Amino acid sequence: MSGIFEYHSVTETLPKWIYYQFPKEMLSGILVGGATGCMNAIVTFLQTIPFDCVRETIRAHGIAGLYKGLPIVVSGKCAAMSCRFGTSELLKSQISDENGALSHSQKVLCGLAAGLAEAVFVVTPFETLKVKFIQDQGSQHPKYHGISHETRVILKTEGLLGVYKGVGATTLKVGCDQMMRFVAMEHLKEFYKSGDNTKGISKPMLGIMGAVAGALTVFANTPIDVVKTRMQSHEGGEFRNSFHCARTIWRENKFAGFYKGTTPRLSRACLEVALTQMLYDFFSKQFEYYWVK
Repeated sequence: MSGIFEYHSVTETLPKWIYYQFPKEMLSGILVGGATGCMNAIVTFLQTIPFDCVRETIRAHGIAGLYKGLPIVVSGKCAAMSCRFGTSELLKSQISDENGALSHSQKVLCGLAAGLAEAVFVVTPFETLKVKFIQDQGSQHPKYHGISHETRVILKTEGLLGVYKGVGATTLKVGCDQMMRFVAMEHLKEFYKSGDNTKGISKPMLGIMGAVAGALTVFANTPIDVVKTRMQSHEGGEFRNSFHCARTIWRENKFAGFYKGTTPRLSRACLEVALTQMLYDFFSKQFEYYWVK
């Protein structure tokens, strides 16, 4: 049957050089991770905006004002999850045993490597641009006309380092995040299957596991996230490095300063990781269906 309903496999759709140069596991992680990231970002975007800000934004700019910055969030999440899952799937395929099982240290390695790659290549520049853009658009006299204009201005005035503010804190935060989530998810899956690798896991159960893994990382990594956000904001230029930023937060608010915003972070992380696990499982099955071995 011709037209939009015509069947096309992944191997027919992808350029041949991609199909032959990259392992299937890596391609699966990149494509499935990208699709998961796009859907995840669209669903969770408005949850990042406090309710009082929602009312003020609608009053000042209408409903459309709520979605300023959405393109950079979606593109950033797509790229981040492509990098994360592409790295983790490639490593898993290389170091797992004949049954696809990983030791505890191998789980730590996969999660940490995925987080480090994601932080360095995607998260740091995208998060810096996103934070500065959203802050700028919320000011009385915005100076950026769009993401591309913002990028050009920052690169021209601050150089490449301008989009790598807080790279140390970001790398530490994202690396630890993904390591903990990966290890937690793998152990939860093993516990649920009780040694029976043929036992499937339903999407609701994957969602519950994801929410648990997300909550664990929030309590462990919120202090790092607070430092990262301060470094990537407009006031980030006031700090010499991440350690200087951390000392400033301690002087201002002591221990409580590192746990500001824990409640919204907790709800956002639980929803995001739960959605990620369910969406990734769904898109993975679609990938396998359309892949011609």
